[in-house]
Amino acid sequence: MFVRTLWVSVILLLGASHAPAADRLTKDMILKVIEVTDAASKQRDTGAIGAALGSNFYRYIELPSEGMPVAARIDKQQYLKIIDEGWEKTSKYQYERRDVVINLSPEGDSGESFSTVLETFVIDGREMVSKIREYARYELEDGRPVIVNIDTQTLVGDSTPGQ
Repeated sequence: MFVRTLWVSVILLLGASHAPAADRLTKDMILKVIEVTDAASKQRDTGAIGAALGSNFYRYIELPSEGMPVAARIDKQQYLKIIDEGWEKTSKYQYERRDVVINLSPEGDSGESFSTVLETFVIDGREMVSKIREYARYELEDGRPVIVNIDTQTLVGDSTPGQ
């Protein structure tokens, strides 16, 4: 009886250590989230962007101030409000993502992407170009991949050839 119980326990432990593919984050899942949010950005669809963000999503943004910029942590609703307000003030909005690199944790429970985002728009009659290095973290939430955090660095005077 002891041997049989031990054998069943070993089988259960081995089975538990191999999570099914649906329970693991994959590069394809992350690419799909990126594709959905990029399409939503091009369409100025804040709701679709919000659907790709996790319930505990946050982002650090830099706020202008005298001297050094101040960083603030904003939640999902604040982030979506900022996006909406920005789009209301702009016209001729164009969006492009380049140089995407995706990494997964060894356990498959999280991932990250690094990329360059270019935004061109007109605000107050002036054409603006924003070039940003974006770092995003992903996790599974209720079985679906979501963005849990975005950090960015605006590139000023970027000397990337051909950019």
